[in-house]
Amino acid sequence: MPSLVTIIVQSATLKAFANITAQILQQLKSPTPIPLDWNRVLEFAVFGIVSAPLISLWQRALDETFPTQLAVQSQQRNERNPRINWPNVLLKLLLDQTIGLFVANVVFIICTTGAKLQSSTLILQEVQARIFRILLAAWKIWPAVSLVNFLWVPWHSRVVVTSLVGFGWNIILSVLSST
Repeated sequence: MPSLVTIIVQSATLKAFANITAQILQQLKSPTPIPLDWNRVLEFAVFGIVSAPLISLWQRALDETFPTQLAVQSQQRNERNPRINWPNVLLKLLLDQTIGLFVANVVFIICTTGAKLQSSTLILQEVQARIFRILLAAWKIWPAVSLVNFLWVPWHSRVVVTSLVGFGWNIILSVLSST
């Protein structure tokens, strides 16, 4: 199981590189040269630092509260055969794609606008203005990723799957946050 420090460093690095990738893609489309915005890169790195422990704890809590598998005694050799507990999987999916996704994306908006806005009222207005657009985009990919994670990936290894998909997702977030 990777340490929390490893998870945080990995998350911050991948989010920063995803933002750099998004900026380079935007530069390639632009007729005039655009310098890299290192403040945006830093915002994404901060988002990785803040969100990694939250998401890791959230995944652990979901798994401990709603185990994916039920251990069933085999009739033949007294073996334990795990069986999927579908009500728990579906409940985890629902909680993850509502509460978890909402909190993670509110944290994203705060991390990427907090330094610029410097007022809790303005940050709240920004959250209200952007959260549902981000959630609608997120619901196009994250339910499938979460389902794969819940069914086949132990909670402590989900960061790997989430980080790989998250690289692409953070490019999308970079584009959404710059518009």
